[in-house]
Amino acid sequence: FRDAVASFNNSSAEIADHLDKLNCERQSDIIRIQKLMVNDESLCPEIEARIKKGISAEFAVSEICDKYIEIFASLDNPTVSERSSDINDVKRRLLGALLGMKDSSIRGVDTGTVLAAKEFSASMLSEIVPGSVSGIVAEQGGKNSHAAILARSMSLPAVFNIPRLMERIHDGEIIFIDGNTGEVVLGSPESIEDEAIPK
Repeated sequence: FRDAVASFNNSSAEIADHLDKLNCERQSDIIRIQKLMVNDESLCPEIEARIKKGISAEFAVSEICDKYIEIFASLDNPTVSERSSDINDVKRRLLGALLGMKDSSIRGVDTGTVLAAKEFSASMLSEIVPGSVSGIVAEQGGKNSHAAILARSMSLPAVFNIPRLMERIHDGEIIFIDGNTGEVVLGSPESIEDEAIPK
């Protein structure tokens, strides 16, 4: 687990430095805050305490992170509740380090690509090469999420909180998005009215 934390810390430093170079200081601060969250006096000790009781590191990370995700998500303040996505990102990255998994890179996507996912994190979007991605759409998240903040700083049209998005789209499909109105349209240029997904 401590090796995974060291790997998490190293990758966090690399991501933050990359964001600094893109003049996304606010977003690099987000990544540095995630690093502080992992190394603070609650998260790591709680996880290590579970490991010392004989629970696997992977299960301990999931259990403790899920506890904090639930706490944040249950809060009435939308800005604070959306911080649960940061804990989820911490969980995903720690589990990836524990399991020796590498994130799939989005640095090589074709120009004009619209990225779609169940949820985006700031660390995922930090991989975007300026000019390659035309927009992002996601099932979860909101205008106060760190992914949304990063998308705005990169001038990327983005629409979040689209129910059943991943069931309704396919690789290679043409997607039109309007970040101002929150409208997403699936179809071809000839039939832009094919299917409108409401905000």
